[in-house]
Amino acid sequence: MQTRVAIQGQQASFHDIAARRFLGADVKIVNCETFEATFAALASGKADKIVVALENSLFGSINQTYDLLLKYKFWIAGELYLHIKQCLIGLPGTKLSDITEVYSQLPALAQCETFLDTKLPHAKRIEQHDTAASVAVVKAWNDPHKVAIASAEAAQLHGLKVLAQEIETYKHNYTRFVLIEKTKSVSKSANKTSMVITTDHKPGALYSALGVFAGSQMNLTKLQSRPIMGKAWHYLFYLDVDAAVETVEFKAVLKSLKKQGCQVTILGSYQAGRETQ
Repeated sequence: MQTRVAIQGQQASFHDIAARRFLGADVKIVNCETFEATFAALASGKADKIVVALENSLFGSINQTYDLLLKYKFWIAGELYLHIKQCLIGLPGTKLSDITEVYSQLPALAQCETFLDTKLPHAKRIEQHDTAASVAVVKAWNDPHKVAIASAEAAQLHGLKVLAQEIETYKHNYTRFVLIEKTKSVSKSANKTSMVITTDHKPGALYSALGVFAGSQMNLTKLQSRPIMGKAWHYLFYLDVDAAVETVEFKAVLKSLKKQGCQVTILGSYQAGRETQ
C-alpha cells in the first residue's frame, strides 16, 4: 500500500521535495494548507506520516512545529537538511523591468531580500501561504507584471520560466525537515534524540540539568526555550542530543534529570541527517 505523507504546501514545494527525498518519488502526498492541518491529518488517519520543517539555518526554529509536536505527542523518526535554492519565476518573456509584484511565502521573501532590494526595489512583496502555490497563482493570472519565488521544480511543473536562479542572499541556506510518525519506533541506526525538559522554577535549575549532559560527555546540538502556556515567565526547553534514547548512557541521563525534579518528554530518536543539495 502506498504511504500517505502529509505536508504543508503543494506539489513542487520544498516540503514536497523533502518528503520525496525521505520516502521516494512515488509516495502519495497529502497536501495541507497549514502545519496544524498536517498534524490533524496524521491524527485522523488521513495520512500515515508527516514531513514538516523544523528550523532554517538562517532564520532559526519554527516554533509552531515544536508546539505541535508537544500538542499531538507524535514521534520524530528521521531528519533531512535540504539545501534551499530560491528562483524568481514568471511568464516566458517577462523582464525584470516589467515586474511590479512578487509573491511567495514570507520566509522565502526574507531569504531573497537583498536581490529584491537591488533588482526589484519598486516591486510590491505579497505574502502567500506556500511557495509553489504562488507559482500556480502567477500562472493563473497570466500577467507579466507578477512573479513568484519558489523552487525550480515549481517552475517546471507549471510551465513557467526561471527568470533568475539562486537569488537567496546567503547561499548556505538549509532547512531541517523531520519525518513524523504516530507511534514510537527507534531504528538501530539512531544516534540523535530530540527531547523537552521542564526544570524546577528556581535559581540554577537549568544549569544543573545541563550539567548532567556535560558529565556524561553528551553533545547538545540544540537548546531552545519556549514559554509554558498559562504560566507567565515559566519556560520549557527543547534539546537535541547526539545519543540514541535506547543507550545505557542516555537512560542514566534521564534518571539523573528526573532525580533533579525535571519533567522529560522524548520527541524522537533517529539517525542524524546530513546536508543535501
